[in-house]
Amino acid sequence: MKNILVPTTLQHDTIYSVKAAIKQSAGANCVITLVLLNEAPDAESAAYFLRKTKYANTTAQSMVLENCRRAAYSTANCRLEIHNQYGLSAPLLKNLLEHLGTNLIIIPASYKKETGKIHHHFLGLLANSRIPMLHLTIDCQESEFNKALYLEHNKNQLDVQQLQKHINTQFSFKIVSQATISEQYPAELGSQITEAISKNNIDLLIETRKPEKIRNKKGINVNDTLGLPVLSIYEEAVI
Repeated sequence: MKNILVPTTLQHDTIYSVKAAIKQSAGANCVITLVLLNEAPDAESAAYFLRKTKYANTTAQSMVLENCRRAAYSTANCRLEIHNQYGLSAPLLKNLLEHLGTNLIIIPASYKKETGKIHHHFLGLLANSRIPMLHLTIDCQESEFNKALYLEHNKNQLDVQQLQKHINTQFSFKIVSQATISEQYPAELGSQITEAISKNNIDLLIETRKPEKIRNKKGINVNDTLGLPVLSIYEEAVI
């Protein structure tokens, strides 16, 4: 059974994330959980806390949510659930992921552009989990994810065959090309990768990640640079 988590503020590309989750379910029973994260109010009483945590969606957000429900309910195997989370910590997230049985996280492109510190903190905590993370692009609608390019960081010693074997336990695409990148990600290397993407009809990038200190400052993501979805695999989960 697939259990897929999607952090969201109900922007339009959340619909693409739900559709991507449906495809990744590959016909198996699947629960797609949309996580709506809000700061926990500083409350002196339970009644005050409940008043402050009442949240009403905008008309646009309600339309996005309805379209997500329609997409999920149009399948025989997928179910959509909504989880409202007030406040966040590493232990809370660990318990949530375990409770949901999460085995894939899909990140809408719009979520990485959110300005709230709690959203960046959420992404940092998710990145330190062992769960695969699929970062989508803003216009990612109908990607099939058949051919992947492995972006190997120069300090990474992970064998591509070992990575492919691990990927096969959950996904159906194949790594057909590989490139080694440095922390600086020079422009000339970017052009070589772009050429490899075009030549091999690449529709997905793969990179591995290691646990690191959580920072609120946003960095440059390779899917913003190359315009393709990125599957991020926790390195220690492969070794």
